[in-house]
Amino acid sequence: MEWFAHRGSGKGPLENTLEAFEEARLAGFDRVEFDVQVSADGVPFIHHDWVLGRCIQRLPPEWSNGGPASTVLFNQLTSAQIEQCRVGERKVPRLAEVLNWCVQHSVRANIELKAQNPQDARRVGDAVASAVLDLPGASRALALSMWVFSSFYHASLLPLQSRLNSPRLALLYEQLPEDWAVHAQALGVEAVHLHWSGADAVAVRRLHTAGLGVRVYTVNEPEQAAQLQALGVQGIFTDRMDLPGHPF
Repeated sequence: MEWFAHRGSGKGPLENTLEAFEEARLAGFDRVEFDVQVSADGVPFIHHDWVLGRCIQRLPPEWSNGGPASTVLFNQLTSAQIEQCRVGERKVPRLAEVLNWCVQHSVRANIELKAQNPQDARRVGDAVASAVLDLPGASRALALSMWVFSSFYHASLLPLQSRLNSPRLALLYEQLPEDWAVHAQALGVEAVHLHWSGADAVAVRRLHTAGLGVRVYTVNEPEQAAQLQALGVQGIFTDRMDLPGHPF
């Protein structure tokens, strides 16, 4: 079973920060999951929400015309502005920083590409592909063997498919749709990632029959994890740092 630390050490004040990934590693995880969005000037950062206000709660007045942070879209900020933001007291990491951290510690990763709309999807994919290509050759080869790239917006995966050497791709769904096989074949994905509510025996069997792996998000209860393990799912994303140690 592959255990992924969801957003690093789970949803909370550290999520999607280098501190969260380090906490997960020290807890025994060798895999982390994180979210990538792109700034207004094309720099990929690690952040989940499309709007500010939950993780990043305070902005200088000139950025939001005095309004609350929740009125500001992440991709409307430049990289220089994002560098000044804080998740609690912690900076918002650039994708390049996290990729280098993963290589340094031999940590596997699921990198979720979060476009805000279909028009934004290719832009996010191109930014992520460029960040991977900027890695030194040996690090890039290691990374491509260890990392999985996933997205709800499948167009985000197209630049990875065309620009990287055999990237490991996964489709993201809540429930398995009727046309999943068409998209899986077109992108050459290795797996499908489902919400736990959609990962029933029928869906898992259909995907396994097609030769695809199945990973499930976000699972925080031991009983549920045990049931999914019995179905033969390949991986689980969890907020709980202790869950992999439960005796299922």
